[in-house]
Amino acid sequence: MSLSDLQPLGKEKSDSMEKVAEVEVKELSVDHEKLSSYEQDEYLVRDYAHDIAIKVLSTQDDPTQPAFTFRFLFLGIGLSAFGSVLAQIYYFKPQTVSVARLFLLLISYFLGNFMAFVIPRKGWFRYLNPGPFNIKEHTALIIMCSTASVSAQASEIVAVDNLYYNNVLSPALAIFTLLSSQLLGYGFAGILRDFLVYPTEVWWPSIVTSANVFQALHYDRSLASKRVKVFWIVFGVVGVWEIIPQFVFPVLTGVSIFCLIDNGRHDWMRNVFGGASNNEGTGLLAACFDWNYIGGGVFWQPLKTQINQDIGLLLTYIFMCALYYGNIWKAKSFPFMSQDLFYQNGTQYDQSLILTNNVFDPFKYQEQGPAFFSASNAWFLLVSNLALGSCLVHVLLWHWSEISGAFKFSYLLSGGSDVDDPHYNEMKKYKTVPQWWFLLILLAAFAGAQATNYKGFSGLPWWSLIVLLVMSFILTVIYGYLAAITGFQLSWFGSGFFQMIVAFMLPGRPVANMYGTMYGQYTMNQSITLLADFKLGQYTKVPPRVTFVAQVVGAVVGCVLNYVMLINIIDNNRAALLSIAGTRLWSGQNPQSFNSNAISWGALGPEMFGAGGVYFMVPVALAIGVFLPLPFYFLHKKWPKAGFDYVVTPIITQYSAWLTVGINTSITFSVLIGIFSQYYVRKRYPRWFTKVSQRHSEYRFLPLIKCPPILAVQVSRVSGVQHQFF
Repeated sequence: MSLSDLQPLGKEKSDSMEKVAEVEVKELSVDHEKLSSYEQDEYLVRDYAHDIAIKVLSTQDDPTQPAFTFRFLFLGIGLSAFGSVLAQIYYFKPQTVSVARLFLLLISYFLGNFMAFVIPRKGWFRYLNPGPFNIKEHTALIIMCSTASVSAQASEIVAVDNLYYNNVLSPALAIFTLLSSQLLGYGFAGILRDFLVYPTEVWWPSIVTSANVFQALHYDRSLASKRVKVFWIVFGVVGVWEIIPQFVFPVLTGVSIFCLIDNGRHDWMRNVFGGASNNEGTGLLAACFDWNYIGGGVFWQPLKTQINQDIGLLLTYIFMCALYYGNIWKAKSFPFMSQDLFYQNGTQYDQSLILTNNVFDPFKYQEQGPAFFSASNAWFLLVSNLALGSCLVHVLLWHWSEISGAFKFSYLLSGGSDVDDPHYNEMKKYKTVPQWWFLLILLAAFAGAQATNYKGFSGLPWWSLIVLLVMSFILTVIYGYLAAITGFQLSWFGSGFFQMIVAFMLPGRPVANMYGTMYGQYTMNQSITLLADFKLGQYTKVPPRVTFVAQVVGAVVGCVLNYVMLINIIDNNRAALLSIAGTRLWSGQNPQSFNSNAISWGALGPEMFGAGGVYFMVPVALAIGVFLPLPFYFLHKKWPKAGFDYVVTPIITQYSAWLTVGINTSITFSVLIGIFSQYYVRKRYPRWFTKVSQRHSEYRFLPLIKCPPILAVQVSRVSGVQHQFF
């Protein structure tokens, strides 16, 4: 590995850099209380974007390494098929799990090296095995199979249409619906590369650790071997430990001393301090010993992001208790935490009784009466709009100069200006992907979406699709930039907004609401995911055209196999999927929830959220959110050194409803570990932070990535018979 790539500041430091490279693993136990100025300059992370790009990640590149190889295509397509089939199967399981990128990364690493070892390299075999398995083909095939290894949101629509509306789409129509929804996001991502991929400031914290893993496995094999030893030690220790909270003693998922003392005598104690079970409580001061719930974000999210999240979490405790015990929105008539709809008497609302031919029937609605949310669910919807409004204004106020070019028509046609970034500069030796390639994909996907909407009887007019895509593009630029600089990246961000918009554009049409939400929110989410993959390719020096092929092929393979498995599962398990409880092997909870949300917004939106509705403040919150960043912006202009620029209102607001669903006992440990890692370790032990903590932060979670063939069956018990350990 070239030392100049690790620190491209000139040759005068090369000798000292060689010494550091020789001892960077052995000298992790030095006295860091007396850091030298050299150690601070070389390792201390102050400016996350610049320092991560230079001090943590290497700019090393070997242009002679092939990327478009037989191994790339064979393993990429094979693992894409594997991942997309499993993702679709587990969409219909009682406990939904996902195919994690790190599982695919590790499996492909061993398979790639195995192929490099067993395939001869002489004669025509050299085309199958051009040399050692390298970082470029490894990254490219991971981008391909991670693109495919999801259950696309369009497949949810195909499933709901089939199960609940007896609208069975033809194979060609269903596959093109899936493909159009995927490629719309890809078109957006491609034309935004100059703003959301190439510059140093858009460093995408969510994929830095993946880039580190690739570099550790492939660069400087002698050094990598030491890191791999560390990996196996951590992997083994955490893997053995996870058997205990996941299988032997699930109670370790959440331990609350307050609930143990109370012993179930008071509901308020459970609501405030409980949280080990789904929708049990907020989990205040609870202890969690399951790393699966604590998550790896505490190690790679920057301190600024985590502090804003923690402020929001504190507000969650306050607002959830205030809303419920203040009986706001008749909160005490309903559960403390729930995502269902209710009648006024607290029983579950039967949404099917207000539809006629899948369209809202006002006369039936009068017979059934109004529907209500739990206060926590209503608060979540309100806060989501607050966060979206504040996100728009926050990014426009603080970062308009960085993103303004994305809204210029001239840029969309020809691309933006040149970018000065150490990783991007290394990429200039490769042919770029012309802007018109992505524009062509975008236009083709748009035409396919319009055609499939018409032939699939979506109820979504042509003009509404244009409106939703324009909104989606704007939000992709703004929210994508925020995700790229802070790591604040949520797959469901904006879903409530698009459901609300479609509900007011097309009231009384739940099917149209599903399609509209898909083309709005899912297109944005898909774009942001693909932009992060572009950045991963830049960090690991994958030629842009190989990345282009990997993502397109991954999308096509994923769409086809998503549909094949979906139809097979529905045809063979229809009764179980339509059942509320399902079976121990199959469950329709995901399509049921998706359909319920569409009915809630598509059928009841104006009645619940319109003028005079109980929850009229939910859409009003969007306008309120627009004003939240303004005080901090003007205070910063007045007192620039006071730290008001540290406040990120969209993160604070979104996290102020973070505990309204699910298991919440991990919060206390997540906050403490995050602050310890990003503040104490980063400042006092900078070499350890840059060379080990950042590099192995995802290694610790490999044993618990919910790999479907292993943990999903053996540990998570998504199928089969549960056995009592004692």
